[in-house]
Amino acid sequence: MVAKLHYITDTISGKSHAVLAEQACKGGADWVQLRVKNQPEEIIEKWALETQEVCKKYKARLIINDHVAIAKKIGADGVHLGKTDENPEKARLFLGNDMIIGGTANTLEDIEKLARFKVDYIGLGPFRFTKTKENLSPILGLEGFKEITNQCKSLGIDIPIIAIGGIKPDDIKSLLGTGVHGVAVSSVINLSENPVATTQELTKKLI
Repeated sequence: MVAKLHYITDTISGKSHAVLAEQACKGGADWVQLRVKNQPEEIIEKWALETQEVCKKYKARLIINDHVAIAKKIGADGVHLGKTDENPEKARLFLGNDMIIGGTANTLEDIEKLARFKVDYIGLGPFRFTKTKENLSPILGLEGFKEITNQCKSLGIDIPIIAIGGIKPDDIKSLLGTGVHGVAVSSVINLSENPVATTQELTKKLI
């Protein structure tokens, strides 16, 4: 079962990925995506293992962003692949059928391609502008989400769609109304004065 709240770590000065993950897990997050950019493989693996310990403690799933080999090596629960990352079909052959594979989409065409690869979920966005991601794709907004989810229904694509991109707690009701399965968030938790309470608020709104 794909979670409704996907929490994504970020590289923030003074807080390790494991510490960030623990704050979210304390607030009820049970799906953690480790997102590390521009670091050597050995550093990413070290942070992945530290974050994995936190996930085990809270019985949360650990998804590794991009780094398929590290995900397999440490026995993570899955991977999330961006549009320029490894092909999901190749990743499936390498990881086997038991690992979760998610992919990033910005258009219906992206979703159709990922559906052919039989990914387990699709991160669709961005909902609005976000500083977390470089090379941001065109903003979708509520109307964009409604249009794409309706098109997916008419095409018989029923892969869970997770909205991403600058999402705040007050956006959740409207977003769920578009037909998405859940939301993925990073900054709203990571930069919160009280990450545990923010995660709890998001979790309650997604019930």
